[in-house]
Amino acid sequence: MKRLPLDIDYYKALRHELHRMPELGYKEHRTAERICGELEEYNIPYEKGIGGTGIVAWIDKGKPGSAIGLRADMDALPIEEETGLPYASKEKGVMHACGHDGHVTMLLAAAKLLKESVDFDGRVVLIFQPAEEGGAGAKAMIDDGLFERFPMDRIYGLHTRPSEPFGTFLIKEGPVMTSVDTWEVKIRGRSGHSSQPHRAVNPILVAAHLVQGIKEISATSIDPAKAHVVTVATIESGVAFNVIPDTCRIGGSVRAFDPEVQETVEQRIRELASSMAAGFGAEAEVDYEYRYPPTINTYTRSAYRSAASCVGPERIKSDFPSSMGSEDFSFYLQKVPGAYVWLGSKSDPEAETIPLHSSRYDFNDDLIEIGVCYWVGLVREELGKE
Repeated sequence: MKRLPLDIDYYKALRHELHRMPELGYKEHRTAERICGELEEYNIPYEKGIGGTGIVAWIDKGKPGSAIGLRADMDALPIEEETGLPYASKEKGVMHACGHDGHVTMLLAAAKLLKESVDFDGRVVLIFQPAEEGGAGAKAMIDDGLFERFPMDRIYGLHTRPSEPFGTFLIKEGPVMTSVDTWEVKIRGRSGHSSQPHRAVNPILVAAHLVQGIKEISATSIDPAKAHVVTVATIESGVAFNVIPDTCRIGGSVRAFDPEVQETVEQRIRELASSMAAGFGAEAEVDYEYRYPPTINTYTRSAYRSAASCVGPERIKSDFPSSMGSEDFSFYLQKVPGAYVWLGSKSDPEAETIPLHSSRYDFNDDLIEIGVCYWVGLVREELGKE
């Protein structure tokens, strides 16, 4: 890869600065101000407060024409950092455990390079998005008029992937991440003394049967060829060993690539909750929420060509299992063609892989230059004058 005309040490320091001041979704006020400060230094116009704390900047050059969007997520996670790094989080119980500090840094560095050193015709839209981690910040920005105020022909996202070899891009068309739905069942029984269960209706007993029933949905109601995950993740009830409680709550998530699977699981949870509760003389209330749709890449040619120009085609994987994780970048791809790709960060194949969302995770600073190369390459592929 050709060296870029950037002060990489400066951007590594910037990344460390962002890492020290993590903020949760829709609370990224200091992060947003720091981003705006950089954009002002580059003389790049922007608007802030889009979708809450989101920022949209733009670079116009050459003849008016096409526009592409480049997105970086800004938010951190509610995790107590245990890296021991000199630039570790200064916010108790909050850390950048998913690399968003690195994503912001790469897009800012690319913005400077695009503004000062790259010729193109059209517009580059820089999207600094809040609340990716469960807060649907992408949808919030769309609902706030993102695509009406800043029309785009295509949109791209980039995310680090610590399990893959350093500098390896994962790019393919079609589904790359699942949807995610959340569900909760509140079971109402009748409280009583634990020595007289016949005078009470124990909601925990109902929950125990319901958990088993929900876990059987995959085996009895879903085509085995359709990948999905139905998870029971929480159960809450009771205050003392000698009291049968009034209520019990159980909840979890559903991940799938096929909307039909989502609809089937929702229907079966509702049916099972209602019938099992009634069978024990209890009542059940179901709350099912469709959170993020599947992430489906619809245009990858430019992404592939840009990545190949940075690291070589031999370091691009196009045949890999789609992830059972989820991403709100999916909302953008429902509106505009584009691609979401991963960039491997594992420098030592013998070393332990510290996964995303771990209290010991840290972004690999050596990725910054590759990420900038990729962003700049996308602009050249989509809007280049040659």
